[in-house]
Amino acid sequence: MIGKLRGQLDEVMTDGVIVDVGGVGYSVKLGVRGSSRIGYAGDEVVLFVHTHVKEEALDLYGFATRADLSTFDLLLGVSGVGPRMAMAILDTLDADGVRRALATGDATALSRSPGVGKKTAERLILELGDRVEDVLDLPAAGGGGGTASEAVEALGALGFGRSEAVEAVGRALRSGESAGVEELVRRCLGLLGAEGGSR
Repeated sequence: MIGKLRGQLDEVMTDGVIVDVGGVGYSVKLGVRGSSRIGYAGDEVVLFVHTHVKEEALDLYGFATRADLSTFDLLLGVSGVGPRMAMAILDTLDADGVRRALATGDATALSRSPGVGKKTAERLILELGDRVEDVLDLPAAGGGGGTASEAVEALGALGFGRSEAVEAVGRALRSGESAGVEELVRRCLGLLGAEGGSR
């Protein structure tokens, strides 16, 4: 399986690129978001790749960051979600947005993606609910992974249940503003209606 490609952009298309790696051209599918940021023919590029094998074809899906690839793989683990739908969700929300939507149970945000109805969005949340910490911990532009885990642990030490703490951290991160552990915990306590930092 191909997991990563480093080479020169040979051709940039609306739905993907051809990457020349040592004289071999790899056709890689990209989402709209990825295609708009990939660069121009002749540029050097590094893509994290998901190799999708099916009976009639072998398709490569490329991502600029490991977080995008990890989120794509996570989405594919849900029954009924194929590469096209997973890519549409990432195009709409990006990896960080997907993490937050899953952490907060925000079916409305997920259903904004083309082809994703309310039932599918709810299934995504249901099936990935027990893995939400893994989702929060994925590295991403804007950070927050390790900080989120520490905040969850801190809230646990204050007596909150793990799922309750994870949901609060996800809601606190929704603002998009960066924060240290202490500030994140403070926001969570406010959301949880706790006073004095304990209960």
